[in-house]
Amino acid sequence: MDTLDMLRAYGKREHEDLSWNKMSAVHIALLVATLLLFGSKRGWCGCTNMTSFSSQLDILLAEYDREVAPEGQVLVKTALDVRHAAVYERSATVRLLADLHLNWDDKRINWNSSDWGCDNALVSADRLWVPDVGVLSVATLGTEGDTSLRARLSSDGHIYWILRLDIIAPLTLQLTDWPQDQQEVVFKFGSRSHSSDEMLLTLSDLQHATVFESGTWELIRVRGAEIELNNGDFQRRVVKWIVVLRRRAAAHALAVGVVFAGSAVLLLVATILPPNTRPPLCAASAAISSLWLISALVRMPGGSSTPRAMSLLSGTCICGAIAAASAALVLRVSRCVTPPPHILRTLVTTASTFITLTPPEGGEAECSAWAAAARLLDLLIQALLIFTLFVLLCVFI
Repeated sequence: MDTLDMLRAYGKREHEDLSWNKMSAVHIALLVATLLLFGSKRGWCGCTNMTSFSSQLDILLAEYDREVAPEGQVLVKTALDVRHAAVYERSATVRLLADLHLNWDDKRINWNSSDWGCDNALVSADRLWVPDVGVLSVATLGTEGDTSLRARLSSDGHIYWILRLDIIAPLTLQLTDWPQDQQEVVFKFGSRSHSSDEMLLTLSDLQHATVFESGTWELIRVRGAEIELNNGDFQRRVVKWIVVLRRRAAAHALAVGVVFAGSAVLLLVATILPPNTRPPLCAASAAISSLWLISALVRMPGGSSTPRAMSLLSGTCICGAIAAASAALVLRVSRCVTPPPHILRTLVTTASTFITLTPPEGGEAECSAWAAAARLLDLLIQALLIFTLFVLLCVFI
């Protein structure tokens, strides 16, 4: 029994040693994989010894004069990435939050990436010469921009820098298509101290990383262009971006359509009724349009153009007033008792061959002539009113 117990204990110990060896092998494999993973990441970043590289870069920048521009003509590639834009109608201004991307080459800052162990670095913009690119408009606020972001240096002397912008610029509101209007804002960027021979600005393609969706205004598009400005002997290249914003006001657009449709229907129904029962509907149509105009003027900002919607409802209001006044005029003409002039009799006789001008029953000859003339006048006013409503509808659509 003692020998059997010894054999069992020996076998159990061998089994535990084998299990421990297997676990150790697994741990070693995981450790090697982790080292390989982090080692590959570090190699992918392009830097092997950051301490030595930082010292060498500091020595290089110590001999660098940031007050002097690179030799020759500096080609600066620019791109504007709009992060947010909003129109303040009361003050007729627009606020723009954007990133101005700048790329240029400075051959005074280059190194051998194989010897230094790193091919790029992030450096404070205060230690470098940067293009003095800014907004040229004097009336614009926030033209300096935020220069706190660091610039990225490459071993070949290429520099990439982002200038954060928070701009408030005046805007001339174009309200013709209100409440579905679009506003265009032009921002011009350039250098105030360098000519085109010293620094040339160009546009570069940029894949926008931000998604603009907030507030009352929606960003439609951003267009860029390059222009030349000549001030005597001083010629410089300027880049401009046109930012197009569209108003989000579906409720206002629906209200305009409903008010116009209601007023037009009341006027069309009024034309079917006799002149003596027509004024109430005409007055109701004019009142609906007038109430909307009063409420819209309270919140309407000042602009360089009149909204088409207000012209539409103003025309509808005028049509209602004219329809009510014409109904009273037709009744007054039909009740006239004086003998009609000869030219009126001739006109009524000629018109009666084309349209029916039935006089009221039991009337005298003079009264019948005036009634026929009133009927003819009423038909002409109705035709003119319907044509005006059709024109207003075409303008609205």
